[in-house]
Amino acid sequence: MRNRLLALGLVTVAMPGISAAAVEFCLEGEFDLGARYQGMQPRPGEFSTARWCVVTEDHSDRVFLSMSGKSNPDMNGNWAVAFLPPNLVRIVNANAPPDIEFRGGETLYEARRNRRIDPRRLVAELNENPEWLRDSTLHGYTAVQYPGESAPVDVTLQDGKLRTLRTTADLPLRGRVAVIWRWDWSDQTAPTLQIEVDNDVLFRAHGAWRETAGTVGLWQATPGVDPVEVPGANWPARVNMSLVELSPGVLLVQGVRTGFQHLVVQTDDGLVVADAPAGWVELHQIPPVDLVPGLGVSGLSEEFVDFLRAEFPDQKITAVALTHAHDDHAGGARAFAAAGAVVYAPAELAEFLQSALNRDSMPADRLRGAGGEVRVVPVTEPITLGGTSRPVELLPLGTSPHTSSSLGVYVPEQGFFFQSDLHVPRTESEHPRAARAVTECWFAEWAVANLPPVTVVVNTHSAVQTPVSRLAKYLESDLCLRATVEP
Repeated sequence: MRNRLLALGLVTVAMPGISAAAVEFCLEGEFDLGARYQGMQPRPGEFSTARWCVVTEDHSDRVFLSMSGKSNPDMNGNWAVAFLPPNLVRIVNANAPPDIEFRGGETLYEARRNRRIDPRRLVAELNENPEWLRDSTLHGYTAVQYPGESAPVDVTLQDGKLRTLRTTADLPLRGRVAVIWRWDWSDQTAPTLQIEVDNDVLFRAHGAWRETAGTVGLWQATPGVDPVEVPGANWPARVNMSLVELSPGVLLVQGVRTGFQHLVVQTDDGLVVADAPAGWVELHQIPPVDLVPGLGVSGLSEEFVDFLRAEFPDQKITAVALTHAHDDHAGGARAFAAAGAVVYAPAELAEFLQSALNRDSMPADRLRGAGGEVRVVPVTEPITLGGTSRPVELLPLGTSPHTSSSLGVYVPEQGFFFQSDLHVPRTESEHPRAARAVTECWFAEWAVANLPPVTVVVNTHSAVQTPVSRLAKYLESDLCLRATVEP
């Protein structure tokens, strides 16, 4: 084993200029929302500033992760999470306490996956655990079997430094693809990183280490307000579906996964569903994992389909409307196609979605088992589904600050309108959230112009229901008066 370590270049490596037991490593660069299928267009080339930082310690598995950047074209944020193995995760809300603590779940493996962002920590971990190393593969890679992880990981190292890391991930709208981290050590104290997904550049950045001072506070809750405690089973996401009736035959399925709810309408022809959810793979972790492990690309929507079949045994699922092409909202459409549903999508995105959902790289699921394929019907103008009793209208919304094209799902007789990500209120305030004012004001303007004032707007990510009359108040607010509402 000692000879194998020397051959790999896995020798004890000091951190030049870094003497502290606790070290912060930061990557500053650009993240491609388009390559992640979270941008304005589902194609690479939409880079925005991003920063990933981890604080780690010499003799502890705990990790403090902080990240900043855009999660969508219209959302620029900062977040921080403390991983405190064996069973505590804390979302740190220092600027707006309280923190949120998830107690009782297994956190060790996730802490280590985040710790490996720092390439020196990754090499040191392999140095300390030579039993994880497997035989060399082609092109100079050596296989690593991390405990508790199913995804294969291959590495190349030279002179004690990580050069390349190769693994795989199952991504919505992409399927099973290669994920490659490429390190360049031309500057020993500031290496550069490029992460590629299926040959597209996802993240490119330069790294730097610094000693940390006063790290004790990182591992303690934000002072002033007691943390909110949540069962560890809820971290990072869980499936816990339940039905909420909005009016007869118009329902929300909540808890499809944490933070996701979907409109379901009982029509003469069968069930019409809004959006086909998919999991979210954390690509900064090594190896990458889904927030709800074990479900793969189609598994979340397959469980959604099973829930609907159990709740409505006498009704088939006739249609699913994909509100937009972001992968967490559209990536589960294969499950609905396998159930016999017609898949609808904004006309400008239908060709892309049909191609992406039928990729050969898609892992095994019900649709593949049945030998089927997804056919996406483009919605170019308002269309009506479901017959004369409780009809459902699909309304094109055009280009917004969030995405190039989207649909709304409207139940006019009951007065409910469903949309995803354009209106996500946290309260019943008559003012939009400042962080999303441009998009919220854009949608308020559209809704006031196109829907009756008594219409109630429901959304994917919030339990708050908003009458259009309240959205009219948005347009009178200083935020909307100042916002640039042009997409």
